[in-house]
Amino acid sequence: MRLQEQNMGRGACSVEGDSWTRWLHATRSIEFEGLMDHVPLTAEAIALELGSGDGYQLDLLRERFSHVFAIDPELAPHHASGFAFAVAEALPFPDRRFDLIVSNCVLEHLGDRHRGLEEMVRILRPGGYMEHVVPSRFWKFASLLLNPLGYPLRVAEKWWMLRQGVPGKQKSVSHEAQSARRPGLLQVIGRWIWPPIHGTYDSHLSEFASYGRERWVEFFAHPQLVIEAHVPLIFGTQFGFLRFRFIHLRRWLARHGLSSSHAIVLRKR
Repeated sequence: MRLQEQNMGRGACSVEGDSWTRWLHATRSIEFEGLMDHVPLTAEAIALELGSGDGYQLDLLRERFSHVFAIDPELAPHHASGFAFAVAEALPFPDRRFDLIVSNCVLEHLGDRHRGLEEMVRILRPGGYMEHVVPSRFWKFASLLLNPLGYPLRVAEKWWMLRQGVPGKQKSVSHEAQSARRPGLLQVIGRWIWPPIHGTYDSHLSEFASYGRERWVEFFAHPQLVIEAHVPLIFGTQFGFLRFRFIHLRRWLARHGLSSSHAIVLRKR
């Protein structure tokens, strides 16, 4: 593992999988560090992750807290203790159950974001914390601007990894589901010409507008929630250019308006 990968941050960096997976995990570590800097909770706190995916951030939570639960609508982590297949709009937990709720790039994919927020408020105890990593307008703009170059490079990288048999992200999903998600040639060309909308928005324009800082603050304006912090995290794009390089510069650029994601920390009254 290169020195740049070893020094990504205080969080762990995965040494398994392809370069893209390691980079994704490295950025998750940086984002997790940004979240946890604003959480005054002990190791005995009860935490919930929304959208655990391949389980990397879930492992980071388990290193910090003794009681950690997770949900995901499709993917089960390898260590499935405390896991349930569920969506944020219908959380299978009793009222005031958790001290901490965490998500990373999940809210923009919810079918009913306001319903999901109400469910989170319901299961969070008074004085508990809610932390969400959300994309920024810069990330959306850069994704569209760089798609003509970044998308074919990413497709070529995936093709090369398949040919070489390099393992990618480890996900507990059936072979049938993987095949169903694999796009055909026409889909690949179509996504190159006109990239798909990232989340559950009506258009690229509405998605770009919704990713603004003021729009996220407006979304979280709930009578039972107080915004404790709004933290820019790291400069980057969805294509992973110059992976593991210029980390200090990426953090500096994020603090000066070019953050690809923000950590929003809230406390329940």
